[in-house]
Order: sequence, then structure tokens, then C-alpha cells
Amino acid sequence: MTQVGIIYYSRSGTGRMAAERLAEMSNWPLYEIRDDNARIGLSGDIRCVIDTLIGRHPPIHYEGPGLDSFDDVILISPVWLRSLAAPMRAFLRHHRREIKNYTAILVLSGYGGLQTLDEMATIIGMKPRFTLLLKQYDVLGEACGDALYNLKEHFEPRHPPEGSSVCGLR
Repeated sequence: MTQVGIIYYSRSGTGRMAAERLAEMSNWPLYEIRDDNARIGLSGDIRCVIDTLIGRHPPIHYEGPGLDSFDDVILISPVWLRSLAAPMRAFLRHHRREIKNYTAILVLSGYGGLQTLDEMATIIGMKPRFTLLLKQYDVLGEACGDALYNLKEHFEPRHPPEGSSVCGLR
């Protein structure tokens, strides 16, 4: 059986909502990346912009297992200014060699998802197995359940029901 883990970073809570929803429907373990310094209010907004513009790798905290203990890792991150959120960037730079396979779920309010996927692939050194771009308003409006469920289904073993045939052959 494939071991899958969900690793997420969320500043505003939107990514956390998507991560918790996926964990609930899949029973996969969930682990959070946290900023060492909270990004609250205007000063937090400014730090997000500066970290993104200069490509800074801020100090983070992660208490989960090594990523090499999973066959597949689901990485959930917001997109900041058409770039990967700085705490996720810092996490990936530190843990990229542990990743066997990964799926990228990006939460964005506008544009930049494809550019951010390229950034992730460059940092990790390989393309994601699957990708899912979620609009922030869909996550907040709880309209992303079908997309998360369909993603989860890609990891389920495929066994035809008893008594049925594959491709119509008996």
C-alpha cells in the first residue's frame, strides 16, 4: 500500500482548510510547516512581499517525519505574487532530496499557478506526479471537495468489483 503524507503551509488558513479536507477524506497523515515568526497584520504582509521579491528562505518549523518515509508527498502551498510562498520554498530547499514523488496543490487568489509549479519542480529537481490549482474563493466556499476527492482517487488501488471483467473481457 502506498504511504502518502500531506505537508502544508498556510498563512491565512485557506491552505489549511484544503489540507484538512483532503486528510479527512483520505485518512492520510497531515503535517504543518510553520513560520518561526508569525506573519500577522501589515508587517506580516510586508514580510511576505519582501521574502517573495528577494527569494528569501525564512526560518521555519516542521515536526513531521522525514519525507523519505512516504512514497508520495502532497505539498499544499499558497501562491504569493506568482511565486511559491517563502516558507514552503525554505522547506523544499531543506527537504528536496527526501522526496520520492510529490503532488502539488497550490492555492491562489489570482494568477501564477503554472509559474509556481515550475518553481517547485526546479527546487525539487523533478516534476510533480499530479497538480491541482485551487482558487482561494473555491476553498473558502467549500467548492473544492470534488477536485480533492478526484485527486485522492488517483492514489487508490484499482481493483474491479468481484464478478466484473476488465475491458469487458471475461
